[in-house]
Amino acid sequence: MKKTMFISGVAVLLIAASNLNVKGAIVANVNRNSSHINCSISTAAQAGVQDSAAIKAVNHFFDRFKSGATPEELAGLFAENGELSIPGDTKTVPWIGKRTGRKGIADSFRLLKANIKPVKLNFTDMLSKGDRVVILGNLESKMIKNGKVMKSDFCIDIVVKDGLLTYYHILEDSFEVSNKAKL
Repeated sequence: MKKTMFISGVAVLLIAASNLNVKGAIVANVNRNSSHINCSISTAAQAGVQDSAAIKAVNHFFDRFKSGATPEELAGLFAENGELSIPGDTKTVPWIGKRTGRKGIADSFRLLKANIKPVKLNFTDMLSKGDRVVILGNLESKMIKNGKVMKSDFCIDIVVKDGLLTYYHILEDSFEVSNKAKL
């Protein structure tokens, strides 16, 4: 089974993924040298194909993000007590840290958009099992205040309950981000 996805990069938290609907764990193998992502999907449970509510919610979130949704609209896709976590130097990089609740999450997105201009985003793999979706990739972003470009591999771990994101944890090269954010 194959699907094609199109990437439209916007910053640390972006993906425009198509629906990958396979019961069990999903592994999307990505061709890194193309503007299209060709995914060959493999799973331990090849027996049946079904809609994945978690994948649909994650796709909807990233579709809204790339289309320019406001920070409040993005935060509205999280549960009331949802958590967004980006570990790192919170004194130098204002959009990172742990944010709980829609107001805190909206603040993080507002600060991200005010400080980062996306340059490039590549997704290498997307894995899903039950309520959890994990996305692996790399990115480049330009710091608006000083023009420095930061590059980082990343992993985003997302948990979805009742169609809303409850947990969003991104791991990236926080040392690189902090260094590039300094004037």
